[in-house]
Amino acid sequence: MAKIVDPDQLDLNTEVVINTGAKSIQLLEAGQLNNDSPGQDSGVTLQAVYSFLKDRWMDTAALNKFRFPMKAIYEAKFLMENSWIWADQLTRDLIRDAGWREYNGNEYATIISLGTMDDDLTDQAYYQNIVGLDSTGIFVFDKTGRLNEPILIYDGVNDYRDYLKVFIREQGKTFDQYNLLVSQGLPVLTYIAYRLPLGNAVDIKIEYTDNNIETLQPFISMSLQYYTGTRFEAWDVGETYVIGDVVQSALDRWYRATTGNTADEPPSANWETYPGEKQIGTDYYAFNREIRCAGVNQADAEELYAYAQYRLREAININDDPDLELYGEVIGRIANPLCYFVGNTLHSSPGVWIENFDPNITNDIVMWVINAAVAGTGGLDLEDLPKSSTGVNFPFVSAGNMVFNTDLVNDPDSKYWMYFANAGGNLFDTANAIIVNDNDGNPITGAISTSIIPFTFDYTYNNQGGRVPPSTAVVYIVAMGLTLAEWVVAEFSITNATGLTFPVNASTERNYIE
Repeated sequence: MAKIVDPDQLDLNTEVVINTGAKSIQLLEAGQLNNDSPGQDSGVTLQAVYSFLKDRWMDTAALNKFRFPMKAIYEAKFLMENSWIWADQLTRDLIRDAGWREYNGNEYATIISLGTMDDDLTDQAYYQNIVGLDSTGIFVFDKTGRLNEPILIYDGVNDYRDYLKVFIREQGKTFDQYNLLVSQGLPVLTYIAYRLPLGNAVDIKIEYTDNNIETLQPFISMSLQYYTGTRFEAWDVGETYVIGDVVQSALDRWYRATTGNTADEPPSANWETYPGEKQIGTDYYAFNREIRCAGVNQADAEELYAYAQYRLREAININDDPDLELYGEVIGRIANPLCYFVGNTLHSSPGVWIENFDPNITNDIVMWVINAAVAGTGGLDLEDLPKSSTGVNFPFVSAGNMVFNTDLVNDPDSKYWMYFANAGGNLFDTANAIIVNDNDGNPITGAISTSIIPFTFDYTYNNQGGRVPPSTAVVYIVAMGLTLAEWVVAEFSITNATGLTFPVNASTERNYIE
């Protein structure tokens, strides 16, 4: 059955019961009226109920001796009057397309979602009516699927008219959320119907189940860190700062105040380096949330995204706080997004840093940084999100694999070295030869224990020995064993590319004696 919009589809004492003694109006799931999911396809409009009541007051002597129950402001806003009440919660749950104020002062707004749901019978939206990231004020809508249902916004004591955020987050599907007052520029909510965009679909970027994330690497070694900090402004000589204030210094470094009422310029004894400061290329930026991969368990883009979406569906605190920042409780299902895809490029959400990811995705990831606000204005909103953010790309990182043959792998003493052919005049095969550093600044050299050994290279900034970046780096890979592999050298070119393959094949050693 569909939503009832015509009062002629209602019958007295079938769908609608009017009790003049109690002065109550009751709607029943009967006849043509039901409360099935989704809300947009069931129930009855309040305009139809109002019109039905007018018809009955007009033609029923037992009713028109009583004051009329309702006043219509317009089709989406009504007042209950003259001591009349709704009989029960089911009656309220059956109302569509309008908000109302009850005779006792309680106010209800109806939330109507625009857009489609992947599954109207299983996808469950929910809302938060108290600002904050803890567990206060989280409620599930009465029905699944596309929304059209009233919610309490004022009960005479508790006032929920200054905040409403609606969410839909299902496993394997795209997420959506909407901050009603902020997005529509409303000072407060009132008892009307609000329409807002909310929908979902199958998420083609989700490749992992919840069980994968709960039991497998790299997921079980990952964590979330929220950093404490306020203001996030450019330091100003005319300002006074208190403990926890974060500023950007004149040298573009970020500091956090450790004492109250300080006005001195960082760095000084009253400031510490802000732990959410991160370096990209040669510059420093501020973040206040972090997705962290531990040790060798580096996650690729799809793994990072799957982990983040999983944590954002949890009904528990997701602030793992490995650095003991003491930010406080953050309930996953109302936490703000952590990352998202644009095509195949992974973007962090504003203020989110991703630590120790797979270097092969360096060129396909964008970090959105916190922009410093003007002194005295504050750089974060009420939910600690940056008011202004800029996407920053990493310097281009070339990446590939060195592939060694069987003799080198099986030789227990084999080693490799990668040298520049000519780094600013420092030639290979001379005393000035320079070993190439990887993207983290570590020399590319070591024991050969497996046939494939990955490498990275800072194509944009590596200037070892006077190399002029960015430019193709011609390198020599030298390898040798003792008992099984001869000395070998091979020449390659590191370009601004990933997926490079450098095969190194040593001849079998037949003459070495120990």
